[in-house]
Amino acid sequence: MIHQLSESSYTGSDFVEVDLSDQQIGAVEFTDCDFSGAVLAGCATSRAAFTRCRFVGAELYSSSHANSSFLGCTFERTSWTNAVLTGCRLVGSTFTHCRLTGLSIRECDLTLSSFAGEKLAGTDLSGLRLREANLTGANLRGCNLRGADMSGARTGRADLRDTDLRGAVVDAGTWVAAMLTGAKITLDQAVLFAGAHGLTLGGPESE
Repeated sequence: MIHQLSESSYTGSDFVEVDLSDQQIGAVEFTDCDFSGAVLAGCATSRAAFTRCRFVGAELYSSSHANSSFLGCTFERTSWTNAVLTGCRLVGSTFTHCRLTGLSIRECDLTLSSFAGEKLAGTDLSGLRLREANLTGANLRGCNLRGADMSGARTGRADLRDTDLRGAVVDAGTWVAAMLTGAKITLDQAVLFAGAHGLTLGGPESE
């Protein structure tokens, strides 16, 4: 049976294995709630706020979220397949063993979020805030990261091969720690890459 939300805010509520599929969820606030095993497939949130909520084994595939926030939330084995996030804040949230195929993320703030080891290959991440995000070991191969702010991001062993990094804010550590073969960068970024590897750029060799 589909569960109907009747309150404007919930604190510490149990939504374990609850069916919220295809529901329209407006400006409802959820704090310290447990959505483990819940079905939110096809739901649409708008200006909803989820703070420190758990989504272990939850289904969020084909859902859409506009200007909603997921702050300090835990997503583990959560399906985000073909979901759309627009203008959302996911600050401090953690993604572990999630299904992210076809996920669309636009104009979102992912500061301090963790996608360590996650598979986001081919995803459009252009213009996103990824400040101090944990991207350790993440598969970002072929992603569009143009104009993204990756300052302070942890990118050890991250797969950034064939990515578009033009205009992205990238720390020196990323130029050294990540896999970057085939990545597209600007001339200014090439200078930073060279500096991170201890190279010195000079003019033409004098005769």
